[in-house]
Amino acid sequence: MLTKKTADRLVYLADKYETKDFLTKDPSQFMHRYTDPAEMEIAAFLAANMAFGRRDQILSHTEAVLQAAGTDLLKWVQNNGYRKFFTKGDSSYYRMYTHNDFLLFFDTVCTFIKESDTIGNHFKKIYTHPDNKGNYLTPLICNLFPENCHLIPHSKGTAAKRINMFLRWMVRDNSPVDLGLWKDWYSKKNLLIPLDTHVMQEAATLRLFQLSKNGNVPSASFKTDVQLTNLMETVFPGDPCRADYALFGFGVDKDSDS
Repeated sequence: MLTKKTADRLVYLADKYETKDFLTKDPSQFMHRYTDPAEMEIAAFLAANMAFGRRDQILSHTEAVLQAAGTDLLKWVQNNGYRKFFTKGDSSYYRMYTHNDFLLFFDTVCTFIKESDTIGNHFKKIYTHPDNKGNYLTPLICNLFPENCHLIPHSKGTAAKRINMFLRWMVRDNSPVDLGLWKDWYSKKNLLIPLDTHVMQEAATLRLFQLSKNGNVPSASFKTDVQLTNLMETVFPGDPCRADYALFGFGVDKDSDS
């Protein structure tokens, strides 16, 4: 049950943690290096899809790719420069993801850019197609990638945390962290909270979810994500994904108190 006390605490935590300092140790820092929106999108999409595991490893492996790209990230993608970096086939580049996974990822991104000039333009075409009216953007994006590109989630009902985090970066405006590049064609009301097991545990601690009959925290899924996001809409009207900062902050504050 969401009490007024909990709602007030979530607003306080969002105010506390949605600051420029948040960028220091977060993968969102990379997109702020660029001034060209097309390059911001590429850097953000790469960083978001690598955002799991130890934070220092996320940052170092993302940094290595962007350093290899040099000063013109867009041209590096357009000219298949990534094929000179990811050369080791089935060998791991980052955790369970191989060089081939990253080649498939960048090949697909390169196709988006060749067809539509930017990632954002391509996703806008897909989203605004009459057949997709009323759908969430997240599963539409996942379906654009081949199933053997393991960097992108394809299982039915997935929470797709990293895609939702990327969309938060692209859509939310008036933020020191999120860029708001796509605010004119995708509403932040339609964003889903980036949800994983850790966020579910924090939400359960705040009693935003009921535990199962066995006392277990529900699993992170598309269904539970929609439930949590709809609940957070009552705390952050029109901007439910702002709760992502609050839930992050709750975990940090809780850990520092323990």
